[in-house]
Amino acid sequence: MDVAAQLDSAWQKEFERMMQGDYFRRLASDRLEIRYYMGFLRETFFNAACNPKNMALFIAHLDSDRPDLEAKFLKHTAMEIGHDALALEDYGKLGGDPEAVRRSLPLPTTEAMAAFITFQIQHRNPLSYLGYLYHLEALPVHFGPEVIESLLRIGVPLEATTFLREHAEADPVHLKWNREYLEGFIRNEKDLEAVLYGLRGTCRLHAGMFQGILEDAEDWRPAAAPKAVARL
Repeated sequence: MDVAAQLDSAWQKEFERMMQGDYFRRLASDRLEIRYYMGFLRETFFNAACNPKNMALFIAHLDSDRPDLEAKFLKHTAMEIGHDALALEDYGKLGGDPEAVRRSLPLPTTEAMAAFITFQIQHRNPLSYLGYLYHLEALPVHFGPEVIESLLRIGVPLEATTFLREHAEADPVHLKWNREYLEGFIRNEKDLEAVLYGLRGTCRLHAGMFQGILEDAEDWRPAAAPKAVARL
C-alpha cells in the first residue's frame, strides 16, 4: 500500500468516528442551532490564525533534500494567511461581534488542537504536521458541500458560508499538493508513522473542538485575552 493510500485509509476511519459526535449528528439531522455554527466560526478563527505560523514552523524544523518542494510549501503557506478573517466575517454576518472575538481567547479544546501539532513539530517529528494538514484539507473536500447544504436548511444565509465555500473550492488542489509533500518529504517508516500520528491526533482533537463548542460555558471563557506582563 502506498503512502497516500495509507493516509486515505487512516483518515476515513477517523472521519467516520468524528461523524459520530453530537455536533455532526445534530448537523446531519438539521437540529444544529445557528449559535453553534457561530461557535465553529469563532473557534476556527483562532485555529486558522495559527495555521500559517505552524506551516512556517514546520519548514524551519524540516530536514529535507527537496528545495523545490520547500519553495512550493512556502507559497502554500502564504496562501493560508487571512483565512481567519474569512471565518470572522461570516461570524459578523450572523450578528456576532468580530471585535469581541478578537479580544477573547479560544476554548481550551481549540487550543489543544493547535498546541498538539506545535509540540509535534518542535519536539517529535515535524512531518506530523503533514497529517494535520491532510485532515484539514480532506474534510472540506469530502464533506464541505454537504455541510453547506445542511447549514442552509437550518437558516444560515449563503453569504455567511464564505469560509467553508472557499475551502471546499480550493482544498482539492491543496490536497493534491499535500500528496506531493508526502511523497517528497517522507523518507522512511518512522516518518510515515509520524504523519499518521499527526493525522489521528488532529482528527480526535478536532472532534474535541466541536464537542467543546457544544459544551461551551461562557463563565469559563475570559472576556478578553490577558495583557502581557511588563518586564521590569
